[in-house]
Amino acid sequence: MKRRSNLFLMVAAVLVGVGLITCLIGAGVSSAAGDPLFSSSLEEGKGYRYPFDGSKIDKIKLDVADAKIQIVGGAEESYIEILHFNENLYSFSMSKSLISFKESPDVSSVLRFWESGFTFKGMRYILRLSPKKGEKAINIHLTDDDFVKCLEIKSNTGNISVSDISTDTDYIFTMESGSVKMENVTTGSALNITSTGTQPCTVELEGTSARLLTLDLMQGDVQAKALSALTSKIDVVHGSVDLDYIPRKELFTIAVNTKGKLSVNEVNYIDTYQYTTKEKDAKPGEDEEIPEEETLTITCKDAAVYLFAATLPADVQKTK
Repeated sequence: MKRRSNLFLMVAAVLVGVGLITCLIGAGVSSAAGDPLFSSSLEEGKGYRYPFDGSKIDKIKLDVADAKIQIVGGAEESYIEILHFNENLYSFSMSKSLISFKESPDVSSVLRFWESGFTFKGMRYILRLSPKKGEKAINIHLTDDDFVKCLEIKSNTGNISVSDISTDTDYIFTMESGSVKMENVTTGSALNITSTGTQPCTVELEGTSARLLTLDLMQGDVQAKALSALTSKIDVVHGSVDLDYIPRKELFTIAVNTKGKLSVNEVNYIDTYQYTTKEKDAKPGEDEEIPEEETLTITCKDAAVYLFAATLPADVQKTK
């Protein structure tokens, strides 16, 4: 019986050794192919780095519980980094046209893989159920020549930052609370930020331009410098809106409604402010094109609104 037990132990040791060798070979082959099995040390922490051809990606879709997300232009090559996430609690896929990342809130959700869409990743992650040390982060770097049609990010809490990108990209951000910061970003498409939670959501826009700007915040703190958009619709239930607005068209209309404090170019108003450069009852001639009109609409329940627009006439009191 003892000889048989020793034989089984020897066979088990051989199998373990073969398994380790196979795992090491597989890790080397996958790493050489650009699909690492294990996380590695990167510049900003430990995780995974995946290069991609940004000229062919139509959509990048991220769904996280709580993470720092950075999207930066001007890179030498396009790639995505996934840092300090527990491998057992997320799914990641990358095709020629779509990059998708989805984080599961807990282990029990992963066990219900038939409901959540998560798949078993292999025995190498079974013993790694505790999160890695360090702040969870996703970094996306894009070259100036790459054009991603849509960047869609959904999070419970977290920080999103976008900088130095000038493409006709749709930005769709949905969160409960956290922050969004955009700097030197120009898009000929839509910028949509939605916050549904009762905790504050901070939105900072500096040097940002969009064709369609939509902010829908339950509890929001909006600060914008040198903001321009053809159509702007800002809805904030509670909080504040501090806006430095630059109209791009000669024909524009501004309408503000709030029960909170309201000032335009440091002149105070009660509840509402309206201004338009459109002449009343003016109609274009038969051969004249209808000029494109720019609109800024701010609707708040009791948020404070501080609006500055240098192009408004000195007699800013001229309001309906």
